[in-house]
Amino acid sequence: MNYQKVFKKQLLPALIAVATVPLFSQTTLAAESAITLEEIVVTARKRQESIQDVPVAVTAITPGQLERGSITSSLELGKMVPNVELHETAIGSESLSASIRGLSYDDIEKSIEPTVGVAIDGVFLASNSGGVFDFFDVESVEVLRGPQGTLFGRNTIGGVINVQRTEPTGEWGAKVEGTFGDENMTDLKALVNMPLGENGGIKIAVKDKQSDSHVYNTTLQDRRPFKDSQSVSVAAKYNFSDKTAAVLTYDDYDHDTTAPDNINTATSPLGVGGRASQADSWKTSPQSLPLTASLVGENMTLKVTHDGDNYQIKYIMGVMDYDEEVHEASWGINGVFFPVDRDQTFKQRSHELQYISDLDGPANFVAGIYTLDADSYITSGPIVPFTANHKLKTTAVFGEMSYDLSDDWAFTFGARYTEEDKNLTSRSWPVGTGNADRLAANPDRTKMLNYGDPDFSDSNTSYRVVLQREFEKGMTYISYATGFRSGGFFNRGSTLSELAPFNSEEVGSFEIGMRSNPTENSQVNITYFKADYTDKQTTIITSGNDPVCGKGTAEAPAAQGVTCSFVRNAGEVSMDGIEFEGVLMPTDALTLRASFGTFSGDYDKFDYNGVDISDKAHLLYAPELTAYLGAEHSSEVAGGTLTWTGGFSYKDEVFTQADWSTYNPATGPVVIIESFETLDLSATYIKDMGNGTLKLRVYGTDVLEDGNRVGRRYDAGAFAWAELVPRRQFGLTVGYEF
Repeated sequence: MNYQKVFKKQLLPALIAVATVPLFSQTTLAAESAITLEEIVVTARKRQESIQDVPVAVTAITPGQLERGSITSSLELGKMVPNVELHETAIGSESLSASIRGLSYDDIEKSIEPTVGVAIDGVFLASNSGGVFDFFDVESVEVLRGPQGTLFGRNTIGGVINVQRTEPTGEWGAKVEGTFGDENMTDLKALVNMPLGENGGIKIAVKDKQSDSHVYNTTLQDRRPFKDSQSVSVAAKYNFSDKTAAVLTYDDYDHDTTAPDNINTATSPLGVGGRASQADSWKTSPQSLPLTASLVGENMTLKVTHDGDNYQIKYIMGVMDYDEEVHEASWGINGVFFPVDRDQTFKQRSHELQYISDLDGPANFVAGIYTLDADSYITSGPIVPFTANHKLKTTAVFGEMSYDLSDDWAFTFGARYTEEDKNLTSRSWPVGTGNADRLAANPDRTKMLNYGDPDFSDSNTSYRVVLQREFEKGMTYISYATGFRSGGFFNRGSTLSELAPFNSEEVGSFEIGMRSNPTENSQVNITYFKADYTDKQTTIITSGNDPVCGKGTAEAPAAQGVTCSFVRNAGEVSMDGIEFEGVLMPTDALTLRASFGTFSGDYDKFDYNGVDISDKAHLLYAPELTAYLGAEHSSEVAGGTLTWTGGFSYKDEVFTQADWSTYNPATGPVVIIESFETLDLSATYIKDMGNGTLKLRVYGTDVLEDGNRVGRRYDAGAFAWAELVPRRQFGLTVGYEF
């Protein structure tokens, strides 16, 4: 079924009819009453505003949802936000692969930029490592869809996940919580607040999570361990005056993951053992050696704010410094094939200075400057030994002004100018010459397969223009926004052809939106978007003997490995879609939520070595339909509040990684993840105990289905595999706060 056409021809006219004049009467959706929806304040435009006043497609998780634990981690945002698909990448610990409105990134290399930005406490993550995290110590969560290049910068062409953690309260208090679930999962968390003199406070948060794999290994006749994760966060806040305050946060973390065993999906005999487990709902794998990944490091964030009479100045510094290791040698088979051992270090340093006006007149603005430096070093082998050192430096200036043309009309214009420089120093050696440390056994340059030092420089101006009109029950807007994703290099390459620089890609998005509160207890938001994608970067993984990997000459030697990896500016894409989000409170005890998104995106051009293969290529992780229905009901029970929560979500099928120039769907491997539904249920009981608050929560996720499902597929050219995520899981959370 073409959901896009059905929606536009049938559902959209009905929604518009419901959402306009008739909706504003007391006889539609819900009668006017004393029941009022909770106001949600967001910072989508760097200032605090009601979500219904912001001309941006943004979804926010309310403090109540976070308290009741109905949305517990960054991965679960993909269940309820339209046109969003999120999953964890097993070959990188705590690595988030995010796709919004068909703009996706599904790899782990530090030299390739994500399409969706993640910002924590105002600090933009320069890679997707660390993008999977829980919401225990979080104050607000926002998902901004569409290009956000003006205020959030480079590599936000799909959107931004904006998270703010809680600040020290300056008073004595504590919060402890333990969750216990299937697969021997224990998740222990604690937070303590204490005063720092009369003008400040300190907050200490600790977490420890342990669990076993949800995949039974038929070779070991047992389950492997899965998560072994610890973190400590210390934050200090000091108020120098009633107008100036600073918050310094230090994070130390050690995430060790033994990934759930993969399923080999290659069409060769390698995959025979793996494919057999589909008959028992993907519950088993014969993988003989584990895939282990670790992320160990420390972060530091400093935020200083000064509030003037009609302005705010904000300075944010962020430092991330971590080490990663990955070890894999089986890829879902009962044996050893193409062992990969990777050591990687990464460090980023960013500074951002903002000036945010709060004027009484018709005009207000945000202006700022941003700098980022990032360095990564990787050594990998032993089959194909290589090292790569990648450096990035970028500087940007930005500003956005809103002007009230009248009581009903407003105009916004913003722009961001970015300059950046990159350098890659790559060394690789012939197959089999690596030693146990994955470094070259002979550092002599004459023995190298490849020696490359390419540079890349670019500049870009992104902008956003918005015309907004207020009406009695809400507002409508029309906007055009651009954004860019930085170009550069693929640091996994081992030949000159793989190391060739690729250019930045750009997205221009036209958007029409309506934000409305037809009644005090209802909300209807509708957005239509149409975007054009130019110079699209396309990752291509082929067999090492593919001619595109090298000419086989002394100047450009052919690849000697099993695979060949490179990125090209191969495509142009047109896409559009519609997003609906609605909230209704029929009574003060019941809240209903609904959202859905439609998406249509096709390659207009896909240049592969001079041949247009746009008729064969597909966008990655771009479901045509996403939908969510949720309900919360609260009642007074035994002196406390019992809240029942249910959420049903649907995701359409998606395509995953493949070399579309040679891929044959008749012979495989399979590169489609089939559509699926999930039903999550929970009951949360919260009671005031006099000296504190008790919290009890029982939950079930994906309760309708047993076993596992495929959450990620990857076709590496010479071999392919699938990564599995669990379906039905049950657990209990016990917490106390004072």
